[in-house]
Amino acid sequence: MDKTFKNEISLQLTGKSWDMPDDIGEWLGRLLLLYGVPFNYLVPEEAMLPPESIRFFFLDPGWMKSLLEGACSVGKSSSMDELLDQKLRDKFLDQIGTKARKVRAGENGEVNWPLTGFLLRSDLVDGWQGLEMKASGVDRQGNRIDPLPALRIDRLSPDIMLCLFNGEVTEIEIKQPPEGLHFGAEYDPGSNTYHKRTLRKLAPAEQAGDQIDKQVNIAVPMRQGTKRVVEVERLASQMMEKLTGESAIEGPDFTSAEFSVQMVESPGKATFTVPGGAAKEHG
Repeated sequence: MDKTFKNEISLQLTGKSWDMPDDIGEWLGRLLLLYGVPFNYLVPEEAMLPPESIRFFFLDPGWMKSLLEGACSVGKSSSMDELLDQKLRDKFLDQIGTKARKVRAGENGEVNWPLTGFLLRSDLVDGWQGLEMKASGVDRQGNRIDPLPALRIDRLSPDIMLCLFNGEVTEIEIKQPPEGLHFGAEYDPGSNTYHKRTLRKLAPAEQAGDQIDKQVNIAVPMRQGTKRVVEVERLASQMMEKLTGESAIEGPDFTSAEFSVQMVESPGKATFTVPGGAAKEHG
């Protein structure tokens, strides 16, 4: 390119505001969140994401910048296009990041590099359609952010979920949906039986609902000849005995209300801690 011509064009660009068309900005914002990127680009070998596994990652700003610049190179046909790209290049990620924030949150704002997240491959993804993801993390100055804003939470296949967050993830909490509240007991695959491992205090009143200090192990009695029909009277009697021994109940009665308090189980959850943060672990 002729140097004089290049200088003239650069002077024309100086001081001008080059706003990106909304539809292009939105498309590039989704690309920054890996929408449209083939899955085999993210996980080139199946062994990198085996069944029942979770893999943390971070987005390399250099890689993402190259991805976006490659997308913008389509249709480039003049020196003016090249100079415009050079002008925008230094602030490219920030401009597209603002668009990326709007994809899920619907609001403007900066992205907090490094963007981090995880891929989860599990039957849980298939079995629980409403899995909830909560992330905690830190910003560039090391200040804790709780919760860390989510940029993308998507099921890529029946058993694979991709989550991407605005900042460096240090802890992930995965919970069953709230409607998972249920009556239940813990299954012991070794003995093919069900057990109640914890009981809740029914007295004194100010501590009602707290778990009793002593770990319990009540085998849930089943009706003779069946495997899934509980003998409620026997189970209630065993619970009453344990609670009385721990001074965790007042009065001689153990009604259906008290029984319900002991049987209700909240949705399950699992917490994963990323040692040093996702970016440091992989950087």
